[in-house]
Amino acid sequence: MLQEERLAEVLRLLREKGTVKIQELTERFGVTRETVRRDLYELERLGHVRKVHGGATLHKTGVEPAYSERADSLVAEKQAIAKRCADLVEAGDSLFIDVGTTALLFARQLHAHRELRIITNSVPVAMELAHHPSAKVILCGGFIRPGDLSVSGAPARHALETFFADKAFIGVGGLSANGLTDYHVEEADLRRLMMQRAKETIAMADSTKLGVTAFHRVAAAEELSVLVTDREADPAMLQFLAESGVQVIVADGETDGGRAKLNSPRKREGSSE
Repeated sequence: MLQEERLAEVLRLLREKGTVKIQELTERFGVTRETVRRDLYELERLGHVRKVHGGATLHKTGVEPAYSERADSLVAEKQAIAKRCADLVEAGDSLFIDVGTTALLFARQLHAHRELRIITNSVPVAMELAHHPSAKVILCGGFIRPGDLSVSGAPARHALETFFADKAFIGVGGLSANGLTDYHVEEADLRRLMMQRAKETIAMADSTKLGVTAFHRVAAAEELSVLVTDREADPAMLQFLAESGVQVIVADGETDGGRAKLNSPRKREGSSE
């Protein structure tokens, strides 16, 4: 059986049952566990499934994987993305930093940078940078969501509305032809506001986020200035983003500066809402 046929059958089973096990699929198709894992990885990359221990579940647009699960996933790739994002920061920059596992890794890369002004709605990011030798850190107030320890709601929005920044580093629930999407409506609202009030928006997204559409739309893809992703990213999706005017940087964890720069960065002129 060809891989395309196996993938179609896996999706059919998932629509029927909601969950499949690796052992079940190896017996059904007569292939190795490694082959099944590769098939599930491909389906996850395409945004159809979410891998779980021992198998996979059907991807749901309204359900985000748990923070602990995301924190343990693609750690090397996220670290490479975080490092490349830190390379885009200049001394004296003012930054919006969004929530998420990659955002926290990015914050850890900023201790060598000087004279930063940082506004964030992430409690872990604020704690990470609280003892930065020369950064001023502002944590938005508001309602705290368990897991990510993200802050949102009217108080957080009111705080963000008083600031402008040079760059916004934002997380991604999904990024596809449908645009930049997220699972949490109020946090999506803050992410949109960060984009509106920054000169540049840099999206931090590992390859499993590309081609995925989450529950709530944040912005059109072309509203991004830069995407930083890993080398497993779907080339067709990267080409789509490049043609939309987004600068694409592919982080390489093994080399310093391994990237694909598909077009020039685009800066926002002005930062009004």
